[in-house]
Amino acid sequence: MARLEALYPRSWAVPGDPGGLLLGHPESRVDAVLVALEVCAPVVASARARGAQLLLTHHPLLYQPLAAVREDRPLGELVAALIKGGIAHAACHTNLDVAPEGVNDYLARLLELEDAEVLQETGRDEWYKLTVFVPAGYEDRVRQALADDRVGVIGRYSHCAFASRGQGTYIPLEGAQPFRGERGTLSRVEESRLEMVAPASRLDAAVSRMKAVHPYEEPAYDLYPLANPGPSLGFGRVGKWPAAQPFARVVDRVKEVFGVKQVKIWGRPPESVERLALCSGSGGDLIATARQRGAQVYLTGEVRHHQATPGYPEGFAVLEVGHFASEAVFIPEWAGQLRRHFQESGLQVRVEAAQEEAPFSYL
Repeated sequence: MARLEALYPRSWAVPGDPGGLLLGHPESRVDAVLVALEVCAPVVASARARGAQLLLTHHPLLYQPLAAVREDRPLGELVAALIKGGIAHAACHTNLDVAPEGVNDYLARLLELEDAEVLQETGRDEWYKLTVFVPAGYEDRVRQALADDRVGVIGRYSHCAFASRGQGTYIPLEGAQPFRGERGTLSRVEESRLEMVAPASRLDAAVSRMKAVHPYEEPAYDLYPLANPGPSLGFGRVGKWPAAQPFARVVDRVKEVFGVKQVKIWGRPPESVERLALCSGSGGDLIATARQRGAQVYLTGEVRHHQATPGYPEGFAVLEVGHFASEAVFIPEWAGQLRRHFQESGLQVRVEAAQEEAPFSYL
């Protein structure tokens, strides 16, 4: 739970949005995690069959307070099944929507949008300066490891770092296994002071990655909070394609990416599309924002009738793929990300993705 909080802080969620550990004991042992979009009977059964002690979902089961837990009612039945099965339940909801590498970042990548930006900003990830002292000749190794984890990214530039040379000293004490030098003897080593900026959400992973590749048994490093505005956080993304694509081709691509056979279209579609905005889930409130940001097409999961009011200008359309489809596609990716993040943090936890089917069908 501490690792999840570092990746998707609860402070990023909209006020009143439930998340974090919602059911279970915080000190219970977890060897396996099942990742799913939401809690439903087939997913709970799958968690039990796979031996998962934690069911982690995007949609929280306990979205509204419960007045009673009755097993003869659907919600009470699910709560009871989790408790009886010894399965804890946690959720990352709107904090996962806005997060870097979260749902909307992934959708923008799937659609191959370039220069993707946050559609509606809700805040900023805090900046830190990570400074580590590295023996001369090992700067590239440490720099690359940190850059692989999105440390040292400034605007459209990656691998941003500054290194200055100096002399480090230390005396290895009893029990130490020094990379250079001898126990009980003062060592003088030519070192580089390597500095890179890192968002707060990546600090734990960055430090773990740095220690894994650093040649020293005990690397010396500092973390400085910065007043510089950090990376933007928020709902949705807006970006463009290098060349305009026919609207019909865009629709076909959307069906392919989200695995749907039909797409609801609102508005007056353009003949070709260069700039597209998107928002997973219920993104109807951002239609006007998408238009203001110059999008010709806005893609979202769910639109209420009165959000899609008449009067769209010629050459602007909204594509509705369904709430489930707009987010379910992210679950295997999320499981893979968590598997990597947990491993980097030294957590030996098995992470699997649930095989969910849409809870509805068309006739």
